[in-house]
Amino acid sequence: MSEDEEKVKLRRLEPALQKFTKMVIPTDLERLRKHQLNTEKYQRRRIWDKLHEEHINAGRTVQLHSSIREMEKLCLKVQGDDLGLLKRMIDPVKEEASAATAEFLQLHLESVEERKKQFNDEGTLLQPSLTRSMHIVNMLFYLLNIDFLGILAEKRMEVH
Repeated sequence: MSEDEEKVKLRRLEPALQKFTKMVIPTDLERLRKHQLNTEKYQRRRIWDKLHEEHINAGRTVQLHSSIREMEKLCLKVQGDDLGLLKRMIDPVKEEASAATAEFLQLHLESVEERKKQFNDEGTLLQPSLTRSMHIVNMLFYLLNIDFLGILAEKRMEVH
């Protein structure tokens, strides 16, 4: 049995893919946006304990990476002649997810760096909560498996 025979027409997987593109991933993105708003609020108000809690909660609740991986597993089952249509169907969602994730991680990283700078200015040692927040940033980079630095470079080039 050839590899192409194991694959199916897009229309057979379309309902499952539509579920990801219309419901699952947008829900994950909305959850990420709420964490981002809370992070911005706590950072602006310098409520460091709440900010740290928000970092932890964001790390626990962001399911975006697993949703995209599940969607990609479905995509691997689509026949070659449907790949163009499939790409047009899922690329906008993947691009939106990458951009939202990069923006969230940038904000998260900035808040950790700001807190780190404050501790350095005060001449105090890093608190365990700050160290954990820095660990969460690294964990999110790994879990989301995105080219964060590449995305940031592209955004900077668009601005200039």
